Amino acid sequence: MKISRAHRTLSPLTTTALAAVILGACLLAGCSSSTGPEFPSGSDIHYFARTSPDSVVANLRLAYENRNLTRYLDCLAEDFTFYPSEGTLAENDWIPESWGKTEEHHIHCGMFASYGFVHDIVLSLLLEGEPVEIPGPDNGDAVTYEYTFGVDLRVNCQDSLQYVATAPSLFVLQIDPDEVSATEEPLWEIVQWFDIDEGNCYGRPVMPTSWGELKAIFLYHDRD
Repeated sequence: MKISRAHRTLSPLTTTALAAVILGACLLAGCSSSTGPEFPSGSDIHYFARTSPDSVVANLRLAYENRNLTRYLDCLAEDFTFYPSEGTLAENDWIPESWGKTEEHHIHCGMFASYGFVHDIVLSLLLEGEPVEIPGPDNGDAVTYEYTFGVDLRVNCQDSLQYVATAPSLFVLQIDPDEVSATEEPLWEIVQWFDIDEGNCYGRPVMPTSWGELKAIFLYHDRD
């Protein structure tokens, strides 16, 4: 998949109404405590070995709903890149055109904290069509799979505010070159993630957004 977007560096928040909401979220949530955030243990949740693309996506959903930072990051490659949708970028010029695993760690450290702005998270992913298999450039190279999902992500916050992300997402998955399972099977990981534009409209207190726009709420928290 070719990406024509020029690089955009992280920039300060603008003084729009959305930025005010985001600033409030950043002040209330996340990793500002000197002792670090508290996360639900989720010790009784069954996660899968990443031996197939399907198991990676299943783990991502479980990690989101159980707010498990370690398990979420385990789904992402070390050189992972996330791309917000074109519509999100057009409406929010402070959001960078892409970011990596370091930013994902920062975002979800705040989103998954067991105290503060976020009360609970519900995520549904519905596969749209069949996964697309993309052969490697040379014979014998590992294949890549593209999965497109319909998304229904609901992040319930303080004061009855609910963020709802329903724009589809496309995940690009490849075999992990650095790790295998306990039984020596190849493991899979997400190397790229693209938000896809979709128009949606909700009445208050629901704030319509894409997954990338929702994640960007937590991108700047405690960065300075």
